[in-house]
Amino acid sequence: MKNPVHRKAPGLVNFKLAAGLTLVLAAVNVSASENSRTRQSPVGAFGGEIAAPADNPGLFGTASLTYLNIYKVTDGNGDAISLPTRALPLQTGTPTGGAIPNGAYTLNVPAGTIDFNQKQTQLNLVGGYLTEGLYGDGHVAFAINVPLIRQSRSFIALQAAGTVSPTPPAALPAAARGAIAAVAAATNAAVQAGIAATSAAQNAEVSGIGDTELSMVWVRHQDRLKIAAGVSLFVPTGVYDKNRGPNPGFGNFYTLRPGVAVTYALNPHPSDSAWDAGVTVAGRLSYGINTTNNDTDYRSGNFIYGEVAVVKVMGDWAFGSNLLTTQQVTDDSGTGAPTDGNRYRTYGIGPFLSYKLPGKDAGFNLQYSDNFGARNAIVAKSLQLRFVKAW
Repeated sequence: MKNPVHRKAPGLVNFKLAAGLTLVLAAVNVSASENSRTRQSPVGAFGGEIAAPADNPGLFGTASLTYLNIYKVTDGNGDAISLPTRALPLQTGTPTGGAIPNGAYTLNVPAGTIDFNQKQTQLNLVGGYLTEGLYGDGHVAFAINVPLIRQSRSFIALQAAGTVSPTPPAALPAAARGAIAAVAAATNAAVQAGIAATSAAQNAEVSGIGDTELSMVWVRHQDRLKIAAGVSLFVPTGVYDKNRGPNPGFGNFYTLRPGVAVTYALNPHPSDSAWDAGVTVAGRLSYGINTTNNDTDYRSGNFIYGEVAVVKVMGDWAFGSNLLTTQQVTDDSGTGAPTDGNRYRTYGIGPFLSYKLPGKDAGFNLQYSDNFGARNAIVAKSLQLRFVKAW
């Protein structure tokens, strides 16, 4: 089998590891799946590296440092989650000696508010190898992605005390009215205690390893076109406690994510004067399949991830932008799953700027991303600095 000829061009095209970044890299675990999160990153995987057509065999690696501000969790209507109204039947039978049966009066608790904010710092270490041999006219890349995560969550839930309905009549004996008031006060206290317990489980600062991603990608490059098709498996290696709010890991389940990415250079010569000089476009589509979380007996629905990007190379610099979406396509199921399916949806958009170290097979990518249009999902703003190196 004849080996292809790798031609070098100016600027970013000297990277050897573009294959490992078109499909393998998933920078942030965040992200309706269980706890309004999914293992698909809310930050785009495409950066300036998509303008690198050369796929030289050998080792490659990246280190990504990402800061996220998760400032909202949305419900199925896209609104911030809140505490629902509740109508609680008062257990008045025993306190009144059976004179007023249980459920004769109701405690109507109004809707409450949730002020949610989570700061997350994450370091992803990715290492891999691109084979020398060709398989179906393409190389095969193997990679492992290990995240180290630190999370700090602020969760403030407030709900006003409920009122008794209907209003006890004035003709009711004072002892009976007092019993109703006492039961209402105890019920209100129980509601507030539950809110306090929930807040205590949510307000925490944790750190540790996240879930590991193992990937295999087939990469074929021909002229201006590159195709990368492969599969990732997320393994539950992360720190996880089902009784705690923030968790570096997602739970005791696996996620299989096959997908394909395509890049095309409109004009691979950055030095040309034409408008499309150094411009590359890219697209990516993948499908995530979740197993059941053995710790909670909850199964998050499967999802589709799509991303498009464009980049322009100018010497050792490149700039561009990407647009992404994650859409859940099957309902959640298992213990506690809502009857409406609880499907996760989010979009993200943001620019990136890349710089190749002159004379080195290494460079940096700085990327900003902002989520919008979320349903049953977290909403975050993120800033990521990625270092890329080939050997």
